[in-house]
Amino acid sequence: MKITVITICWNSAATLRRCMDSLLQQRRLPNEYILVDGGSSDGTLTMAEEARAAFAASGINFKILAQERREGEAGIPSAWNQGIAASSGELIGLLNSDDWYEEDALFEVEQALGQESAADMVIAPIHLRKQGGEICGAIHPKCLWLSEILMPIPHPGCFVRRRLYDRLGLYDTSYRIAADYDFIWRCRKADVPYLTLSLPLVNMVVGGTANSNRAVARKETLAIARRYSAFPLLAWLAYAARILFNR
Repeated sequence: MKITVITICWNSAATLRRCMDSLLQQRRLPNEYILVDGGSSDGTLTMAEEARAAFAASGINFKILAQERREGEAGIPSAWNQGIAASSGELIGLLNSDDWYEEDALFEVEQALGQESAADMVIAPIHLRKQGGEICGAIHPKCLWLSEILMPIPHPGCFVRRRLYDRLGLYDTSYRIAADYDFIWRCRKADVPYLTLSLPLVNMVVGGTANSNRAVARKETLAIARRYSAFPLLAWLAYAARILFNR
């Protein structure tokens, strides 16, 4: 199975090395790594170029793409889509520039798919980490039916077959924050076969884009749930609960 990992970044020099090192240290190396840069000016691209030789020595096809700014498209999902369009892997993982994989991540995902070839997606739990690296929690996958009221899975722990993107389409670029929530809703509506793993394989630093833009995230999740749900009242109740508990 050919595996592609995609990282989108913008001024990520402080964290990108850790992210890239986690790929180079994988028990099962990715076949392809694509970095989509949104116009960094802090040394991110220099760091990426310096790592090119290490990826080549490991047999990993490494591509650096300059993100194309497209009118009317939100930056994050547009960058994901551009990376996916440029990829050649059968299985695709999206790894944030400030996150990193456990060394067995790709091995465990490939093993799981080897035992269940019908699955179109593997979802692994993730560790939540403080800025200093300390573990401060974990997020485990939940039933997709809970999408009525919350994001049921940790998107950084998702590994998606290309055939699923071909079937459902890529990320909706009208959403700045919640394009992943929209994609999971589409997976639920299409009754996509998926697997969940028990051990955290991805490390995510708390305080990302969604947490720093909660008002936008709430409005987008409300719009998405109202779009897909047969019970729109639940969407409003979940929206009210997020405001009440500052989530």
